[in-house]
Amino acid sequence: MDNIVLFTIPAVAIPFVATLMLVMGNGTIAERHHSHHDTYVIASTFTWMLVFAMIVMGTLGILLGWLCTLEVFTSDSVVVMGFFDAFIVVAFAGWLLLRRYKVVTYDDYMTVTPFVGLTVSIAYDKISSMEWLPSILLPGSRNIRVYVDGRRRALLWGALDLEQILIRINRFDALVDVAAES
Repeated sequence: MDNIVLFTIPAVAIPFVATLMLVMGNGTIAERHHSHHDTYVIASTFTWMLVFAMIVMGTLGILLGWLCTLEVFTSDSVVVMGFFDAFIVVAFAGWLLLRRYKVVTYDDYMTVTPFVGLTVSIAYDKISSMEWLPSILLPGSRNIRVYVDGRRRALLWGALDLEQILIRINRFDALVDVAAES
């Protein structure tokens, strides 16, 4: 019975922390236009859905773990709760990474904060090429890989408004469609 309590803590705490972070940071708009720059982030609807999935899975895990403890099901409650806790931890880590991703466009350059790694500044006139790539995570969507001096510098994820970003960059001469060339 003590193990089920230990496995219940992350099932309650992680979704609670994510919900609290969303409520405290509410007001994030996927696309904000300012006088000297534009900011693009992942849509809050998507991040809310991940938190909602964590809440549902945490609740379901607690319920099924409790029913296993009562021997309604023959499964081990620790195994059941471990599965649901693992889902919640992975969803939370993914949610944190998605919240971090950001592209800010200025008049002469842009900054890209990737899911993992340091923020990169790219001057538009230094871009040697940009290529469209199919998105693995978003079916029917495409990403843009940005090269400076022939080296990959950033990935503009298809979940953002890439058309608006491309208009701001205004380097259509550097844009290559990889799928059309092959």
